[in-house]
Amino acid sequence: MTDPLHLLRALAEAVARSGPVTGPAGRPPAAERVCRAVADLLGADGAALTCAPADPTRYTACATDEVAARLAEVEDLVGDGPAVRAVRHGRSVGTVLGPGAPGRSADLPPDVPEVPPVFAVLAGEVLDPGATVAVRSWPVRDGGQVIAALTVHGPVGCATPEAQADGQVLADALAPAVVGPAVSGVRARGRRHRAVGMLVAQTGLAPEDAAALLRARAWAEDVAVADLEDAVLARRATFSGGDTAGPLPA
Repeated sequence: MTDPLHLLRALAEAVARSGPVTGPAGRPPAAERVCRAVADLLGADGAALTCAPADPTRYTACATDEVAARLAEVEDLVGDGPAVRAVRHGRSVGTVLGPGAPGRSADLPPDVPEVPPVFAVLAGEVLDPGATVAVRSWPVRDGGQVIAALTVHGPVGCATPEAQADGQVLADALAPAVVGPAVSGVRARGRRHRAVGMLVAQTGLAPEDAAALLRARAWAEDVAVADLEDAVLARRATFSGGDTAGPLPA
């Protein structure tokens, strides 16, 4: 394990160097810059920060790339995966996806089940064909309370025992970054509640089933859940009569 103080100093320096101002948008959001720096320090290709991943109101605070965002969406769809289990068990949980994936991870104790096969199958569709990718999550802790999960993806080498230990130090360092996206997270949860409410009115389903239907349609149509929520709220997409077929209207 890298010395924690050295690791946190390297994180601070990486964040300070990141995100040069290159246009009207300026620097990427702070949470995204921190996640990008964490991924780089762990030798990963990308990272995502998920708030309350084991809760129905979970939301992705940031994702550094398309693969990280899609893996988070898979967990949202399935309701289970590395981030959910990292929070549930209070420890790092990982898996390897692709043709080079081994069997049960040797670092999993008997009381921690493997990542569900349905997650592995759907997540495999996000990756380049033939790619072997490690996915690992750590609980983000603040004052002893787990408030989020950090998930990285990348080459199998980024999942070494040293990287696993370093990842927990870096994950806990992300706790202040969760506070920044809190306001946008409240907006995201509010948007989802309103969209689910409209689906309940259209379909007569229970709220949890309506939320699952929303996630399933987003995945089937290969669109972001947030985009489908916006379409539902704008009445550009409906679920009347249980109709979930057809592309998302422009």
